[in-house]
Amino acid sequence: MLFAAGPAIAGTDVYVDTTDPFNSAAAGFHANGETFTVCDNRSDGLRASGHIGWTDSSASHWVRLDDTNGANNSCAKKNLSIGEGISVTVEICVKNGAGGDTKYCATKNGKA
Repeated sequence: MLFAAGPAIAGTDVYVDTTDPFNSAAAGFHANGETFTVCDNRSDGLRASGHIGWTDSSASHWVRLDDTNGANNSCAKKNLSIGEGISVTVEICVKNGAGGDTKYCATKNGKA
């Protein structure tokens, strides 16, 4: 009896910029390794604030990640554990400080 592996489900990487004319912030999801990244690209006094969301058999997840170290330094990164083939939604915004209102938000979808 022969056993063959089923077809691999290819993930889809996601990259999204804020909607302001300067692309002040960006977020990315790398499907191979499930890494979520948020970057502040502009010295404008605002911080980059990103979210990634998905639903699996246990719950709906909405994970926030902020780049708080200023523009053009290292980006904030978070390793996640998302099942292969699960749809993800990535959102990026900018806001004034930790409690500020978000603006220039944009979203894109991908697959883990």
